[in-house]
Amino acid sequence: MLQEQIQELTQCYPGLSETDQSKFGVTLSGPVAFEASFGNNEISDVFDVEMFIPHEFPDAHPVVWEAGCRISRDFTHVNIDGSFCLAVPLDINEVLSDDPSLLGFVDKLLVPYLYSYCHWEKFKEMPFGERSHGAKGYLEYYLDLFNTKNMNSVLRGVIDLLVYGYRPHEKCACGSGRKALRCHPTESRKIAKSPFKSRMTWEVRIILDSLESHDKLRVYSDQ
Repeated sequence: MLQEQIQELTQCYPGLSETDQSKFGVTLSGPVAFEASFGNNEISDVFDVEMFIPHEFPDAHPVVWEAGCRISRDFTHVNIDGSFCLAVPLDINEVLSDDPSLLGFVDKLLVPYLYSYCHWEKFKEMPFGERSHGAKGYLEYYLDLFNTKNMNSVLRGVIDLLVYGYRPHEKCACGSGRKALRCHPTESRKIAKSPFKSRMTWEVRIILDSLESHDKLRVYSDQ
């Protein structure tokens, strides 16, 4: 139940409280205090935020905005509507697949984002690396997942995994020519068994649209 998850979250982050509820979801507002470290850089801080949680969570992702004026306009990881660009949706999917809770969303996505901003503010660099926005970021995710630069092979392989599921004796999506069973079985299963396959299919279409490569890659357009 969403209300139970909200209760768990507000117990751990008592500054947050419910400020609105509609047929679409619930809004929480208030300060989020955190302490986090990466390497030798320990940071503690507080940010005022507003978080919209759709009733379909975790199938639909929460959206978070800053309620104060702390974050610089020079920080590029903010969406057009002012919401935080916490990660590409595929990375969010991966986190929520492992821990489909609001507390996990805040601990593993929002707090690292706020820590990253503080680190960037102090050192002018992102501590965990960063992905591009939009289609380019989606593509980077798959290339990193299969540890390859072979864009066409990865896209074909991901489409096959989304449409047909994991077939261990088919060629691996990375383009090595080896069977998936002997190459990237864990990564292949992650895609084939993801609870967010419909969204991932949409994101692959966004990549293909950006590359104008539907014909070259012979996409399964009816799937």
